[in-house]
This record gives sequence, C-alpha cells and structure tokens, in this order.
Amino acid sequence: MILVAIGSNLNSKSFGSPEQNCKVAIDMLSRYFEVTKSSNFYKTEPIPKSEQPWFVNCIVNIKSKISPSNLLDTLLQIESQFGRERGEKNEARVIDLDLIAYNRLIVNSLKLTLPHPRMHLRKFVIQPICDINKNWIHPVLKKKASEILKELANQKISNINEN
Repeated sequence: MILVAIGSNLNSKSFGSPEQNCKVAIDMLSRYFEVTKSSNFYKTEPIPKSEQPWFVNCIVNIKSKISPSNLLDTLLQIESQFGRERGEKNEARVIDLDLIAYNRLIVNSLKLTLPHPRMHLRKFVIQPICDINKNWIHPVLKKKASEILKELANQKISNINEN
C-alpha cells in the first residue's frame, strides 16, 4: 500500500474550505496516480495544540510505479498548485500532502523518511489508515494499524462523514 495523508486547515482562494481543499487534492492525485481507496474525513486538533483552526484530514491509498522520491516531488508540485508555501514547522496551511508509507519500504534519507516517522503517534493518521485497511502492518513497528489505534484511544478526532 502506498499511503498519502491529506490535511488542510485554511480556506484557499481557488478551492474553498479545508474539506473542499482535501477533495480537490484527491482529484489532483487521481490525475497522476490510481487512487484505489480513500478514508473518511476527520476533523482534528492541530499538533502541537495551538490557536490555529482545526484540520480536516484523510488518507488515500494509491498505485504508482514511480520511486518514492519522485512521488514526493509530485506531492510537492500539487501543494504548490494550492499556493502552499513552506514556512514555519506546524503552521496553518491550505494543503498538506505527506507520503506516509510506500509498500513495506523503509527509507531514511535527508529528503524522505518512510514510513512517516510520527505516523504511529497520530490518531488522525492511524484512524484513516484503519478505514482503508485495519490489518495494514507498520514496516518498522511490525504492528497492525488496529493495534496502534488502540494505543491512541485518548486522542480525539471526529468523523466528518458522520455529522
């Protein structure tokens, strides 16, 4: 599975609300890759906690034959189409596209770390992965997504699709 996390907590001039930004990002991803599954959308508190607006987050599973590095370049190109400019770490943003996992590949380079180094600490990543495949196994921790999710039970997120 190739997993891409999508998040937004600012309106964009071109696409609208954070939820709409995420939907447009999925559409843009589908122009480059086959999007095979998409999770529910979740409303989540910023990490670390701050005064910025809450995020809308989801995960998509894609198929691709390009390298993880080239895939990351494509994600950055899509972010730039939203007008995303990277400034301070953990700042509010119109779109955030993160390569979370690329099959069972483990990569530690200056450009890319796979699987995402903090994914297992964030319910807003693990819950959407469980939507797609609760039996997905973290390549480093060797734990199922459903097991990791139990460890994050104290983190609060809300399913937008249930509202």
